[in-house]
Amino acid sequence: MSPVRAAAIRTLFLQMRSHAAAGGVITVYMIGTAWAFTPHPVIAIWAALAIAAQLLRQALRRAFYRRKPEDAALGRWARLYAANAGLIGMIWGASFFLFAHPTQPVTVALTLCCLYSIASGSTPSHAYYPPSLYALVVPVFAAVLIRLLATGQFGYILLGLASALYALTMVAFCRAQARTLDEGFKIRFENQALVEALTVQKAEADEARRKAELASLAKSQFLAAASHDLRQPLYALSLFSASLGALKLDEEGARVVANIQDSVAVMESLFTGLLDISKLEAGVVRPKLTSVSVDALFDRLSQYFRPVALERGLDLRFRSDGEWVTSDEALLEQVLSNLVSNALRCTSAGGVLVAARRKEARVRLEVWDTGIGIAERDIERVFEEFVQLENPERDRRKGLGLGLAIASRSAALIGSRVALASRPGRGSRFAVEQQTASAPWSINAKGVPSAGGIAQLPRDATLPLLIVEDDRDVRHALSDLLNHWNARHEAVADAEEALLRVEAGTRYGLVLSDYRLAGAMNGLELLMAINERHSAPAPASALITGDFDPALIAAAHLRGIPLLMKPLKPQDLQTLLGIGAR
Repeated sequence: MSPVRAAAIRTLFLQMRSHAAAGGVITVYMIGTAWAFTPHPVIAIWAALAIAAQLLRQALRRAFYRRKPEDAALGRWARLYAANAGLIGMIWGASFFLFAHPTQPVTVALTLCCLYSIASGSTPSHAYYPPSLYALVVPVFAAVLIRLLATGQFGYILLGLASALYALTMVAFCRAQARTLDEGFKIRFENQALVEALTVQKAEADEARRKAELASLAKSQFLAAASHDLRQPLYALSLFSASLGALKLDEEGARVVANIQDSVAVMESLFTGLLDISKLEAGVVRPKLTSVSVDALFDRLSQYFRPVALERGLDLRFRSDGEWVTSDEALLEQVLSNLVSNALRCTSAGGVLVAARRKEARVRLEVWDTGIGIAERDIERVFEEFVQLENPERDRRKGLGLGLAIASRSAALIGSRVALASRPGRGSRFAVEQQTASAPWSINAKGVPSAGGIAQLPRDATLPLLIVEDDRDVRHALSDLLNHWNARHEAVADAEEALLRVEAGTRYGLVLSDYRLAGAMNGLELLMAINERHSAPAPASALITGDFDPALIAAAHLRGIPLLMKPLKPQDLQTLLGIGAR
């Protein structure tokens, strides 16, 4: 049996209880109309038969729901239902012989009213299985037609023919409604099939997207987590090259060292860009909103980029008017730094303007340049990783194609987007918007370096430095560089040796420790232990790491310990320690 037929038959049985109520009302009405014209024993016998047929129908309904038949057995149950309908039809057809007396036209009219009500009321519910209506209607109106034709009276004959025609109308209406119901069931099953198919497709698409996201996240998290180990050799190479540059070399040696340092700088730039992208993809970066002074931000940008602009013969200007914005200071500075760096790199003549424009409750930070411009077809593409429109030879000195991608993703973290308008040959305008802030309401911890630079640590210059680094190459490179800078220091490989020296009474002006150390204690725990065991005053301290764990960043910030990211440039190390090269 088709699902459509099965659904129709199940619905037929579902409506049987309401049929019983309607049948009971009409039965009572029939008894009332016949009471004054028909012998009461006849009425009683008919009523008993009518009630028995209705009880039999209810027993059939209960048996149906008790057995819970499969679709294949529903045809037999539908035939049983039709048989019951035929029995009821014969009982109601007999009522016309029993209660309609042609000599008393009122009884004919009253009985026909009951029979018409039975037929019209049964038609919609029996449309789920039309044979059951045929079984009900045919006995009823066959009895009406035979009884009225037997009178031989023209009026009754005409009434009998009209009643038969009414029955045919009910049958036609039932068939039409059955077709409508079938179409409705078909549409329902088609919709269910479509929903199931779409659900499966959506589940498959969601699973594929989930796997892709997990793969991307795993890649990013691996790169972020492995950054410490990846940075170590680059960090050591940077320090060794700085030590080599401090030697007295001839012109050829100095040139080779300069080339090495240029290559290291390119490697650091690429590595930093890749890790910035990985941090953003891995969800490691969490914005911390504060009140940010646009004037102070522009001052820092001016210090960073004005030497670059002067070297290239470009005019770099900043315009602000005391605006404050609500943003993450480091992320906002990263966005603008990348935009200004990109503008200077793509501009050969003219200049770059960085301006703040207040727009109602927001401040629009814009970077204008008079550079090469960007074609309309490339405006979306420039924010993708490793896209460089004017660097087909892939010269790494011209950038890596990561700056705008990092700027775009960083801007999204602070609730903005990088807007771009450009005309080829005329220049470009990049812009981000931030909510205005009326006054500063959060200040960075003292001594914690911002994204823009390294802060000098307060230390007792009469005491030596303590370097704790488990990587042999990095430790030797740091020690060698500090020797060239004439900085008194001690370098140890693990936390245990560092604590032994402190407990032996050695006092230090500053402790510089790697985060990942051999043994059970990490660098942050070591610095806290040294502060507890070092004779007052406690030494200044800083933690160097290649990790991007938000918990580590928060823990160091909570304890007021500067967290410096590898690879730390030699010039930044000089600034941090407050010493100069010899």
